[in-house]
Amino acid sequence: MRILKFGGTSMGDAQTWKRVIEIIKTYDAPFVVVSATARTTRSLIKAAHKAIDHPQKAQIIADDIATRHNNIVEHFLADYDDSTQTLNACHNWIDIHTEELKEHLATIHNQQELTEQLKDVVASIGERLSSYLFAECGYAAGLYTTWLDATQIVRTDSNFGKASPSSEFISDKINSLQQKISTDNIPVMGGYYGMDDNENITTLGFEGSDYSASLVGAALDAEAIEIWTDVSGIYTCDPRFVPDAKPIPQLSFQEATELAYFGAKVLHPSTTKPASKKQIPVWVKNIFEPHEPGTCISTESTNGGPVKAITYKENCTIVTVTSSQTVMGYEFLAGVFDILRWHHLPVDVVTTTEASVSIGIENGANLDDAIEQLRGYGSVDVLNNQGIISLVGCSNGTFLLTDILSEIKSVPQNLISYSESKGNLNLVVDNNQVLTVVKTIHSKLFS
Repeated sequence: MRILKFGGTSMGDAQTWKRVIEIIKTYDAPFVVVSATARTTRSLIKAAHKAIDHPQKAQIIADDIATRHNNIVEHFLADYDDSTQTLNACHNWIDIHTEELKEHLATIHNQQELTEQLKDVVASIGERLSSYLFAECGYAAGLYTTWLDATQIVRTDSNFGKASPSSEFISDKINSLQQKISTDNIPVMGGYYGMDDNENITTLGFEGSDYSASLVGAALDAEAIEIWTDVSGIYTCDPRFVPDAKPIPQLSFQEATELAYFGAKVLHPSTTKPASKKQIPVWVKNIFEPHEPGTCISTESTNGGPVKAITYKENCTIVTVTSSQTVMGYEFLAGVFDILRWHHLPVDVVTTTEASVSIGIENGANLDDAIEQLRGYGSVDVLNNQGIISLVGCSNGTFLLTDILSEIKSVPQNLISYSESKGNLNLVVDNNQVLTVVKTIHSKLFS
């Protein structure tokens, strides 16, 4: 069995749905995971924020989402006879979820607050719409598609916005649903969302549908997990900003995870974890070029040069804490990182001495509070508007630290971190220099 995950672009309109249907038809008994239709999750979050002060504008966004989904199913089903019953079921599903959305928006306005818990409920509506509608339309197109509600399969903790799933629960639940996972049925499940023990809807974070697909793949001991998107694999850099970026044929699980963690938008950072435990290869493929090989992520890695790929994050902050007391280094560092852990602030880049530490952090809601607490350990210097550039899969540190850095010597580097064991080189520069530096390094390495 293969797990096929289709992203927002694949779910974008009736024509891409038809492309997806044709791809699914080429597989025997796949398990399908889908994202929300393109731009829907962003629209849902926008409506939730608007609801606080502009409830009428939020309601308009809700109606626009409903109209777009009605148009997709109407255009898709227009090519199939005897689809009136399916069309009515789809319209009814859209109406139910639009009313639910409007009720949540009204609650946000009345409470004058958008909680993380309520944001997850609103955000999940995109996948709840797309998965059911696609399953219905797939059946009309001749596939034996069956909708599965992710809340019944993906159990998580209550860390709203970035919930951690229970692999054991998912495996047990998947095994109890084996009758629906057979040659006679093609399950279609929405990714990204699940449910906690208190029956609250949760989400897995940005690009969480990839993570959902990997969790299901591990539970089913799948042959492979395929992530279908609008590019032919993972590239040496983001092709939207670096036109001469090239697809990478092979990556290790660690390399793919590092790329995702440091800003590559193709995968959720946790996607490879369940797959790597079961040694299930993950493929990244293009729905518009389905015969292209794409990128294979597995235990294997190929050496094609000094660096596999470059990625970057913008709008980060460098926090430097210098101890004001004579303390043991490990006590100082433990205290600093305890504060960051308490505030759920993931660390991207670190350089340390016994009495000081510089930390690169992606801006988060609790950053200011954490900085205030860090002042209890000494002086704190804060450098805002920083970009972290990461070179992943490095095989020649000497070359990188000489030739590459000499290419960008005119650009101030505010922090440098290199790990030979991980094969990563991280550079921190001002936001307005990020793309220039990325293009310069990519040209040196790959052109």
